[in-house]
Amino acid sequence: MTSPNVAPDPSAAGSTVPEEALREITALFEEAVATHRTAGITWAVIGGHAHTDAVLAHGAAGHRALEAGSPAAGSSPMDRSTVSRIASMTKSFTAATVLALRDEGRLRLDDPVSVHVPEAAGAFEQEPDDPEVTLRHLLTMSAGLVTDNPWGDRQEAMTRERFAEVLAGGLGHVHAAGTGFEYSNTGYALLGRVIDEVTGTPYAEEIRRRFLGPLGLDATGWSAAEVDVAHLATGHRLADRTDATRFEQVPLDSPGVYGAMAGLFSTVDDVAAWARFLAAADAPAVAPAAGEHAGLLSIASRREMQQGHRLQPWAALPAGEDGRSPGFDRVRAYGMGLVVETFPDLGEVISHSGGYPGYGSFMVWHRDSGVGMVALANSKYAPATPLSMEALRILRRHSPALLARRAPQAAPRALEAAAGALEWLRTDDPALVEAWFADSMLLDVPLVERRRRLDASLAAAGLTAADLETLTPGSARALSRAHLRWRLAGRGDGVPGTAPVDVQVDLLLDPRREALLQALDVTAVAR
Repeated sequence: MTSPNVAPDPSAAGSTVPEEALREITALFEEAVATHRTAGITWAVIGGHAHTDAVLAHGAAGHRALEAGSPAAGSSPMDRSTVSRIASMTKSFTAATVLALRDEGRLRLDDPVSVHVPEAAGAFEQEPDDPEVTLRHLLTMSAGLVTDNPWGDRQEAMTRERFAEVLAGGLGHVHAAGTGFEYSNTGYALLGRVIDEVTGTPYAEEIRRRFLGPLGLDATGWSAAEVDVAHLATGHRLADRTDATRFEQVPLDSPGVYGAMAGLFSTVDDVAAWARFLAAADAPAVAPAAGEHAGLLSIASRREMQQGHRLQPWAALPAGEDGRSPGFDRVRAYGMGLVVETFPDLGEVISHSGGYPGYGSFMVWHRDSGVGMVALANSKYAPATPLSMEALRILRRHSPALLARRAPQAAPRALEAAAGALEWLRTDDPALVEAWFADSMLLDVPLVERRRRLDASLAAAGLTAADLETLTPGSARALSRAHLRWRLAGRGDGVPGTAPVDVQVDLLLDPRREALLQALDVTAVAR
């Protein structure tokens, strides 16, 4: 049985989330509340490319408001309908709006910021040969502005007039524009001002018109006045105690210039719908979500948001006994309003966290499958990120197919070339050389030597040319659209005194549309 506060989505017929995974994920989030890491939290499993439903399962733990360590008068438990602040996850909406304006020809990403926000002229601290700070720099966190989470989190209500005064006083920097990563809330506040100026509409209204309304994100808004207050989670700070009394309520701020970097309120269902809209850029054309809302933002622009534009430095793993670190547990980069990471076990995931006075949030999805997690919590910098990442790993452990990596598909031309290449390996027909070998092939390795290498590899594996008959174009593993590989199991121990080997055949096309073979390598490889 699942907890009363967790359930598969009733509309997701035949939910693919195993019961054991649900139990473990539920316990994970409930333990975070029980150990006072957050006052409350609500979470959902986001449906992937193969799913019709945006939410496959959901759950919650804790309460919407605490007072002196106990549920506040009139407060109710966190649940699926709870509205919380999503903080910096807002940046993905701001970035998407800037890209939509770019697609419409109303701005260019390489425009200096001052082209659209005149008060930004002269605001950036620069050397004479430094490039001007552009919209692209701001989108990708490479403008060199100072990381400003503690300060920026408290500036949401800043007016345009006050922001202009801040810009007139100048902005500090830590590196020249375009030379490194530095997370900047002020940069996204500037992008909000760009939206204001280019559209003649406040950024909040523009984002609502372009995305919140069309996507049906009806529980999402920019202030308590725009959401269902009856379901609103109260934010809490963490005092210097360890029990439930550490959670002290904090007041809400009001919308202003800095809301473009962190101002939205939302629910797990609305965030799941937003994540699926973005993730659909990588969905197969036949996937249920692939064509949904295609007119709101181009597939190309959604993909652009989800590419690693600026590498984000990451701490190395602890050194081993030899004093050397084994490397990194991930590769991390910033896209445009989104983070792109590659993990050895999960592959590529796309995400963004949110931390704000009183709140913590996280959304993440697996690029290949589209399956993801969203978690919204009502205490400052709650552990929504590690909890959600652990939940993804729980899903993968109990159902590997749910977060399966998508294998590359061979191009039709590659399969045609494969048929010719395999026939040449079997027959040595010179007509096939003429038909399928690019001019570089014989310059690199003469035909006679290619045959010697083939014979030697087969002999090392205890095979003969007759064994090549088992290889077909369809049996190849596609490493890319233009790169195919076969593995032919060796027979016995091969050459006496050596390790058992197999035969590997690699085929690579040249870059032309009517491509020919630029490589056809046959090697003996250790089993």
